[in-house]
Amino acid sequence: MSRAQVARLLRPRSVAVVGVSEQPLTPGRNVIATLDRMNYPGAIHIVSRSASSIDGRPAVAQVGELPQGIDLVVLTVRSTAVVETVEALAKKDVGGIMCFASGFAELGSEGAAAQRRLTEIARAHDIALAGPNCLGYTNLVDNIQITFMNARPPSPVETDLRIDILAQSGGMGGVLRLAAASECLGFCYAITTGNEAVLGLEDYLPFLIENDRSRVIVMLAETIRRPAEFLRQAAAARARGKPIVLLHLSRSQGGRESAKTHTGALAGDYAVMEAFVRSQNVVLVDTFDELIDTAAVLAHYPEPPPGGAGIITDSGAFKGFALDRCDAIGLPLASLNASTVAALEATLPEFSTASNPVDLTAQAAFDRGMYTRSVNALMKDPGVGCVLASIISGGPEAGLERACSVVDGKVDNGKPLLCAFMGGDQPIAPELKPMLARRGVPFFRSPERALAALARANIYARAAGAPRRKAGGKAVPSARLPRRGGALTELKGKRALRAAGVPVPQGALAKTLEQARKTAARIGYPVVLKAQAVELTHKTEAGGVILGIANAKALGKAWRELQANVKRSRPGLALDGVLVESMAKPGIEAVIGARRDPCWGPTLMVGLGGIWTEALKDVRFLPADASIAEIAHEIRTLRGARVFEGFRGKPPCDLPAFVDAASRIGALMLATPDLDEIDVNPLIVYAAGEGVIAVDALLVGRTFVSVPA
Repeated sequence: MSRAQVARLLRPRSVAVVGVSEQPLTPGRNVIATLDRMNYPGAIHIVSRSASSIDGRPAVAQVGELPQGIDLVVLTVRSTAVVETVEALAKKDVGGIMCFASGFAELGSEGAAAQRRLTEIARAHDIALAGPNCLGYTNLVDNIQITFMNARPPSPVETDLRIDILAQSGGMGGVLRLAAASECLGFCYAITTGNEAVLGLEDYLPFLIENDRSRVIVMLAETIRRPAEFLRQAAAARARGKPIVLLHLSRSQGGRESAKTHTGALAGDYAVMEAFVRSQNVVLVDTFDELIDTAAVLAHYPEPPPGGAGIITDSGAFKGFALDRCDAIGLPLASLNASTVAALEATLPEFSTASNPVDLTAQAAFDRGMYTRSVNALMKDPGVGCVLASIISGGPEAGLERACSVVDGKVDNGKPLLCAFMGGDQPIAPELKPMLARRGVPFFRSPERALAALARANIYARAAGAPRRKAGGKAVPSARLPRRGGALTELKGKRALRAAGVPVPQGALAKTLEQARKTAARIGYPVVLKAQAVELTHKTEAGGVILGIANAKALGKAWRELQANVKRSRPGLALDGVLVESMAKPGIEAVIGARRDPCWGPTLMVGLGGIWTEALKDVRFLPADASIAEIAHEIRTLRGARVFEGFRGKPPCDLPAFVDAASRIGALMLATPDLDEIDVNPLIVYAAGEGVIAVDALLVGRTFVSVPA
């Protein structure tokens, strides 16, 4: 749907309400009452089968009696009447339809069929249909609220700090609206999308991105139905400098099942989604608190400068806590320059140290100017990108005075300044939050929440300051795969890897022991034997892999052992032959994978390999066209990244070779549209300058063309 169609839905000049009852507090009556309370200036048309007038407004009995060209028609009919009503409205040239009713895709096959019919009708007649199973929207730009709830008009928040809220969940959309107001954040639009039969999150984004009255888009999603379009809109938001903060539910299997039950949504792999949306600098958060907290920081500072955090506190214990917490959440602390240290030393008592975090000690209770001078010194330090004042409030009045002292040290240089009270939900002065908001200082009830929000804003700032993402990938030939689809043998998979420039061991297929001996003599001992058959994807479990064969005599024994193992574990299986390969020397075991995600497309995975892949699941996902720099960054963020840097006397690994191999495997996935999966595990990474080698490989395809014998 176009931006103009969405604008017509959200800013209607005429509204019709279908299914209005004479009974008060019913959905249709609530829609009209809410419009009246908001002083809606446009025309309101009513369709009611039970009355010729409602509250003095004339009503018609049939949809066919409505005038042509109404901007928005609101359906308050039962779910079984929705499809026929939409069919009738399709003849009336309406701009948009709001459908509140539940009982569609979220309820199984019959409901899903009804929803598909809704989609067909609306798309055929170019109608912007919102819902079904949604709670409506609130537009405070034009003072329009469309909801079936008996809703009071939202309390106005006197602030220029406005956000837009976009949520698939109706209930949580309302919760986010209230949470924003409690943090002195106003909003322009709060939109709930429900089942998204036609209009999805992606359709509203162009309208919200171009809304110059708001500074941040806050999103709550259970699934993103059109990932490619979402990424295009995220890129547009990034180019415009408007942050998108996203809480994506359905991380667990239970969460994915819940999403399907709630909105009929089929949620994809969370880790894959995370990789793609972060590539466009969408800020992902983990909790509802983080969603609003991060939005508050970015609403105050939509373009925060990169740089480490500076922290002041009046508790020595909190200094230690902050060091631990910042390390745990990845928030870098700034190194203070000499002039900042000198300014702090002039402020602090002799028994305190001018280091970051800065402990003002209990002396600050007697000299409130210490807050002001310390904040001022940190904000002027060029290495400090943001400042947090985490203080003991001491009660409502004392807390207000201390917060005022903090704000007095603020420098208007674009650096975020946050204020947090330690002590939980203790009473605060009613004027505290509004005062801080006016001065551009977000307030937090706990320093943990403040640090988490700063960490998210810091990630956004670093990415916003980096060059725009450019697709990486290398020019590699496509893999040639069997017409029937399914897995390639390891031998054929490694041929594709070698052609793509990924190093693999020397070797050849042997159908007889004599051929195996000739190959081993040519490539040199020690060697490995690996049974080869398309059906035998788990060779080790079948006894089809024998390692460390040192000589010709051992080779004969290993050959016979392998044949017996496979015959015993897989009776009747005919082997294509046995792969005879050089035995790779030891190194650090990594894994590189790629797969064609059904939602997000070609995806790359890097991580610790061998037995650690399943045991630790220490992996990172990226788009398959990730750049060399992006791949290297993700490898460095692995929990076990230290093993690649040199550990316990071992030399650093050849990280560039690891990154290059990953880039080539991503390129192979992109070059072969019918390739579904690549698994290289382990990839042995050697010392710097010594390269890598793909010891084991599995390629799986859908519909392949041909493979040479």
